[in-house]
Amino acid sequence: MKQFYSDKELQDFFRDGQEWAFEMLYKRHVIKLVAIAMQKTNDRALSEELVQDAFMVYYKLPAEKKELTSVFAFLYVILKNKIMDHFRHILVRKKYESHLEQTFDELDHSTVSFIETRELEKLIDKEISLLPPKCQSVFTLSRKNLLSNKEIASTLSISENTVEQHMRKALRILRLSIMKSVKIILML
Repeated sequence: MKQFYSDKELQDFFRDGQEWAFEMLYKRHVIKLVAIAMQKTNDRALSEELVQDAFMVYYKLPAEKKELTSVFAFLYVILKNKIMDHFRHILVRKKYESHLEQTFDELDHSTVSFIETRELEKLIDKEISLLPPKCQSVFTLSRKNLLSNKEIASTLSISENTVEQHMRKALRILRLSIMKSVKIILML
């Protein structure tokens, strides 16, 4: 067996079903990709996870699409997108948390002290469980599992537009039902 293969040769072997070629590509590029991710995230575990995800995208490509000019460039672009998705998720979560905080800051402090955190979490969980099944799945994958719209669309085999519609519907329903529950508590 030859000692060194080019990325192109390894791609050809992998496309022909030889798993060892993928392992060699992985070993060849993983350290550099993790280092690149570390520069952006400052989190080794997260960086390794994002690099694993990028390699899985390459691994799952259909054979006819594995004819790449540069495996590293492909993995780099996928990794860059995964990193951006991660930071988008953080921003969305912070925005959502900020919105919730703002909503509750507007409530009377005596009422807020009456509503304990656990009761509020139970209320939110209850309202999530009452969402239509698709809305509930999309909301849970987005807010609890922190998946991007693209990842959710792939997981549920629906379009990204449909994911966005389900999220808008879920947020609207949750906002209305939670505010209604809070108003009832305020009247007590």
